[in-house]
Amino acid sequence: MRIPTPVYQNILVPLDGSDVAEHAIGFAVDLARRHQARLLLVCIADSLDAEKAQLPLAVEQITCQEAQARLETLRQQLRDEGVEVTTRVIESSEPGAALERLIEAESVQLVVMSTQGWAGMLRWVFGPDIESALNSLAVPLLLVRPTTYKIVVPLDGSSWSESAIPQAKEIARAFEAEIILLHVFQSPASDYAPQLALAGQQDAVERPYEEMREILIGLRNTLRREGVRAREHIIRSNNPAQAIVDFVESEAGVSMVVMSTHGRTGISRLLMGSVAQKVIKSVRCPVTLVHPNRD
Repeated sequence: MRIPTPVYQNILVPLDGSDVAEHAIGFAVDLARRHQARLLLVCIADSLDAEKAQLPLAVEQITCQEAQARLETLRQQLRDEGVEVTTRVIESSEPGAALERLIEAESVQLVVMSTQGWAGMLRWVFGPDIESALNSLAVPLLLVRPTTYKIVVPLDGSSWSESAIPQAKEIARAFEAEIILLHVFQSPASDYAPQLALAGQQDAVERPYEEMREILIGLRNTLRREGVRAREHIIRSNNPAQAIVDFVESEAGVSMVVMSTHGRTGISRLLMGSVAQKVIKSVRCPVTLVHPNRD
């Protein structure tokens, strides 16, 4: 008995704005060309409750506007390569259900998706009960496990901590990795935030955060001009070491942490060294320690 070869006319690829999620596009394109199929790129925008969906609270979500812009770029690139492409943006607190409706409406025969993304594509799309959701999916699902390299560089705003960036940059170039500039923000006025808010001085609480954000953006832009993929990320926490560990463990594709053994002068130098020790003991990926030049 001859088994009929499946014919795909419409192939769907769920995306979340991350590079690792887009890794699935190459596999989908190969199948689309072989079957002369249409590719449907679907981006899930920022409508998820991370806590309810049991995702890491620090997870990033792409906005609707960002999703549309990214999809348009991908659509144009693939059309220039001769691939028929349409795009959609999903804004739903239940993306799995929305995706199933789209599969039916667009007569999709195959879903191709990465197992990784900002928070793992399977959980992102289907929620915590992944097995049940997959069993109910009406079409075949091709899962792609990407090999990615990300380097996390914790920074505290000092030139001491930034001394780790050149080392991270060289490693990133060697492995075509992305650098994530990570800052754990501890407001110096956090103990008095309610009183400041009542006094109409909320800006005093947020000003240091915005200043740090501008510093990170400047460092990020410098790396990008030098041809290195980079992005910044800020976490609010009063426990820097644990916040760094949680981020490294929850972020898909992190292959290394590169950090300075010291931070600011005085007591902060001791604290940065303490943070480095805790990170070394807790994360599962390699940690490269850079001793700042005292000159």
